[in-house]
Amino acid sequence: MLNMLQLETFAAVVEHRSFRKAAASLNISSGAVTRRIKALEQSIGTLLLIREPTVALTKAGEDVLRYLISVRLQEDALLRRVMPDTVATTALALAVNADSLATWFEPVARELARHHVTLEIVVDDQEHTLKMLARGDVRGCLSTQHRPVDGFLAEPVGQMRYQCVATPEFACKHFAGGMALANVLKAPAVLFDRKDTLHDTFLESRFGVAVGRYVKHYFPAPISLLNAILDGLGYGLVPAMQAEPLIGHGKLVVLAPEHDLMVDLYWHHRESEPEPLAKLNALIVHGARRSLIQPAPMGKDAVARSSCIGRDGERV
Repeated sequence: MLNMLQLETFAAVVEHRSFRKAAASLNISSGAVTRRIKALEQSIGTLLLIREPTVALTKAGEDVLRYLISVRLQEDALLRRVMPDTVATTALALAVNADSLATWFEPVARELARHHVTLEIVVDDQEHTLKMLARGDVRGCLSTQHRPVDGFLAEPVGQMRYQCVATPEFACKHFAGGMALANVLKAPAVLFDRKDTLHDTFLESRFGVAVGRYVKHYFPAPISLLNAILDGLGYGLVPAMQAEPLIGHGKLVVLAPEHDLMVDLYWHHRESEPEPLAKLNALIVHGARRSLIQPAPMGKDAVARSSCIGRDGERV
């Protein structure tokens, strides 16, 4: 039988990535944290944490953390059955991209929160979110990456459609003769941040060549990016979920109607999850497929096409 006090101390170290911060959160000394972790490792017979240069989980540590989360979920489910008035919640960290959070994922997150979990939504780029998932920092990850890391599944959940838009006044000033390459090189574009590759991908698909040098503004939040376009500061790519109502009211126009950008999304999670967490994964997948565009299924022998990389490596 594993010692729960040691396991909870282990979880605190993983959460804070620091023995000292874990000690502060538990109101004990750093020495006590160290002793508990060593005792846990001795009882299991293997190293669970890499101490230097930064605290990180070993493969065995990932398994122990997954076990602890499973125990917490099962305990919460039990308490809700035998004591219905008990407020029992388990912390659940998920990694998503900014555009999904700003559109379809927010109502899904609210639905998840009703299932007695406390949510931590992490917004980060693709490379970091997948690494966080693999080492146990988050329990699920939304990504454009269709290949899962070992021990995980990548479930296709649909496509997000982007439209290249501007205000009517901006379009008349900069693209009166259409969206020609010469105009693109001069007209200011609105991007998410310096890691935003979505606009470059769009331009290359539109003109057939890589376009690197053009005027750029950076607004690193979906609503700020959209407002910058609405204020006439530039043109840019906006999720169709956000753009279409504004197009319908005449506030925005589509600059390249035949060149909407379709981006595949995948929900990454562990292959084997305890029932409470498996149910939450199913809710996320269902919510995504309900909101996103579902492409026609491919044949068994078809080669899966690559997803284009989104904003922030993940912002799709």
